Amino acid sequence: MKKATFEARSVHPVSLGCAKNQVDLERMLGEFRQAGFAIHAEPGESEYLLVNTCGFIDTAKEESVDTILGLTQIRRPGQKIIVAGCLSQRYENELRQDMPEIDLWTGTYKPGQILELIGEHDIANVCRRETPTRIALGNTPHHSYLKIAEGCNRSCSFCAIPGIRGKQKSFDIPELVAEAQYLTQHGVREISLIAQDLTFYGREKGGPGTNLQTLLQALLSDTDLHWIRLMYAYPEYIDEGLLKLIAGNPRICNYLDMPIQHGSDAMLKRMRRNTNGKNLRKLLLDIRSAVPEISMRTTCLVGFPGETEEEFLDLMQLAEEIRFERLGGFTYSDEDGTHAATLAPQVPNEIAQERLERILAQQAEISLERNQSLIGRELEVVIDEVADESEFHFFGRTQWDALEVDNTVRILEGDADVGQFRKARIVDASEFDLDAILLPE
Repeated sequence: MKKATFEARSVHPVSLGCAKNQVDLERMLGEFRQAGFAIHAEPGESEYLLVNTCGFIDTAKEESVDTILGLTQIRRPGQKIIVAGCLSQRYENELRQDMPEIDLWTGTYKPGQILELIGEHDIANVCRRETPTRIALGNTPHHSYLKIAEGCNRSCSFCAIPGIRGKQKSFDIPELVAEAQYLTQHGVREISLIAQDLTFYGREKGGPGTNLQTLLQALLSDTDLHWIRLMYAYPEYIDEGLLKLIAGNPRICNYLDMPIQHGSDAMLKRMRRNTNGKNLRKLLLDIRSAVPEISMRTTCLVGFPGETEEEFLDLMQLAEEIRFERLGGFTYSDEDGTHAATLAPQVPNEIAQERLERILAQQAEISLERNQSLIGRELEVVIDEVADESEFHFFGRTQWDALEVDNTVRILEGDADVGQFRKARIVDASEFDLDAILLPE
């Protein structure tokens, strides 16, 4: 039997971790394409197997290591494995010793670096000078993420990101507008703005006029994007001007992803979140007042060292009072090099998990009530995918739902094209889904 071969100058990508990591990998693939490489979905067809790792929390680290080891088991003679991303940025020396079978190591994305690594020096220099090109990952070409900054200036006691990605560096507005224009030329109609700290955008530069509001105004003026979504916002710098801009522009989704982490003064102080429960409540109520149709997504951290039942109940009370439209959570785990890893007493894992289940159960009731209140309303929906092998025709989202993390609109009747924005009437609801029929165009 003839031995199977792979295509020279080709790459198979594996994306792990958050949306910010996905953007990094899309940029790496854009550089490979500029250098003349083919991009393959199947690992057996490619000269290079590229995995962009996550190193944020224990489960993500384990997934990254398992994925790398899995590639070593299936690669063919002559194929090369490249490990990139947060895990290798954080633990490269240890990983090199533990995994000598890996061919090439690099860290988080820097323009031209990965091409330099494989010897494509001339194209690497071109990539350092030009607006990044990107090869889209995923099955929704009408949506893309736009990463507006790298790194973080915060000192949250539980977070290892500043140690991995460094201090915040905001990308210039003309550069981001050019990237957004590039994306729209390739069929993107919705972008989600992402950064480790969205609302700090531009402020590390120290000069006037560069902030999230001016970036949004430039994107509204210089692109024809249909929806612009704001994700990963820190509570600080959400001010009247930003909220007025959101409320007054239908192309900016009435949506804000703002992780609060906790509602207890003591916990917020130990987490080094630079706020307290009273100020959080005021801000959240101000947001609701300024943007009445806002959908607020938040994330909470339970089981942080020293968390008492009373402090956890403070978080439950805040979530009940504000009634976030979307709420996710995770249990605390020690991260190397963080202040929180030095704190005590530790909350037993079973207690932390039980608390997480309680707040998620409370949120399910809030979500069900919210969704049922939408029955009968006519809403704009983006069509994300055909609902194959299902009683539904399509799956989509409202402006209140981020891709892959929020609710789904299940289309029962009507025809459309993927990527279209259509009016739909909501006819039924569950905790995390809406059922709808498309209205005639």
